[in-house]
Amino acid sequence: MDLYLDPRNLIMKWSKITNQTCQVRLAYPGQHLASIITGVKGRGTAARGDDLADGTEVKTCSRADQLSECNSCKSKVLVWQKECPTCKSTDINIKTDSHWIFSIKSEEELDLLLNKVPRIIFILFDRKSTNTNTIRLRAWEADTKNEYLRSFFEDYYYNNYSKKLKNNGYPAPCNLHPLKYDFYLMSPKLIFESEIDIDDRNIKINYWNVANPDPEKIPTSILNKEELKELFGPKISELSKDELKETLPFVPEEKKNELKMRKKIIKTNKQRYRRR
Repeated sequence: MDLYLDPRNLIMKWSKITNQTCQVRLAYPGQHLASIITGVKGRGTAARGDDLADGTEVKTCSRADQLSECNSCKSKVLVWQKECPTCKSTDINIKTDSHWIFSIKSEEELDLLLNKVPRIIFILFDRKSTNTNTIRLRAWEADTKNEYLRSFFEDYYYNNYSKKLKNNGYPAPCNLHPLKYDFYLMSPKLIFESEIDIDDRNIKINYWNVANPDPEKIPTSILNKEELKELFGPKISELSKDELKETLPFVPEEKKNELKMRKKIIKTNKQRYRRR
């Protein structure tokens, strides 16, 4: 109530008066929530030290109230607006692309993340669907010794950030998108899940286990056709999305190690680099 629901509802009320964004900045409240969920206190350092006393890094993002876009005229649409304020269209693109942001600007910062931080806790606020007024809060932990996690951040620093700097570019922070390919391959483990009903102010805790967290399975739905063919053979491409979800919803454990980092095109001021 204190850390999320009441601040969120207050800013929503004022958004309808001022027409300003109703997104709540959750970085510091997320650290409070991480302490409550894990039982580990912080060090009172804000963003200038360990988020938790055991060295854990905490990242928080919200997809619950993020800004959307009108498909007709491309104007921005606030979460409480049922039609576009510019053209009155009800064809709204409900955005769900908020992500966790990592600032890695030196080898020292990369080393700190991978070798001094024991784990990363990812906190996500979202909705099960666009038609519900129930907000879901989930938290996962990921071990920084995980091979894919380490490769992901090393790849960003050496093949994105450093190359852009050398070519007079302007590197963006490292973005990790929840519930996408890179996230699942970091072997995150669910430690907390709750549902917050905005209307009746009811909060239901569905899962809370820090001692023995639940490993997330990798949904086959996040794989592209080539990855599906490589893992399961050419016949898999004949299945529809619904058939795939029904017959093979998750990647079997013995197949996980066959998944590799995807190639990405990195744009700079002068040329493009292909990450391997």
